[in-house]
Amino acid sequence: MSEDGVDLSQIRGDWKFHMDFLQNAVEQTLKREAKSWAVLGGDATIDANVQAQQTLWADLKTGANDAGTINTTDDKVEEFIVACRASKPLCDAYEDRESTEAVEEFTEASRQARALCDDLEMMKGQRPDNH
Repeated sequence: MSEDGVDLSQIRGDWKFHMDFLQNAVEQTLKREAKSWAVLGGDATIDANVQAQQTLWADLKTGANDAGTINTTDDKVEEFIVACRASKPLCDAYEDRESTEAVEEFTEASRQARALCDDLEMMKGQRPDNH
């Protein structure tokens, strides 16, 4: 399938494009998570976690460069990842207590945010020097 002389690095895409895509996915997921949680509420620990995610992401966006790319070397990226991952036991316990469609929508948004953190870590590790 591959021809000799093909420079595979040229078809892997560029870091900025993938980072923009990831940032948009995080942004939309956090909006969906916050919207779902606003309907549910009722748990102060989850509320604090959702708020922490929102605040950390807003701080990262505020510190973005002129092209709109967040600074993946900022310690807030790691704090954001920790906050997202901390939601797992909270959401699991909440879902065990409350089994409704609204809870399922919220916990799915939280799962998606955690999954995107894996991509964020990967992009952080692959960040080129010029970004």
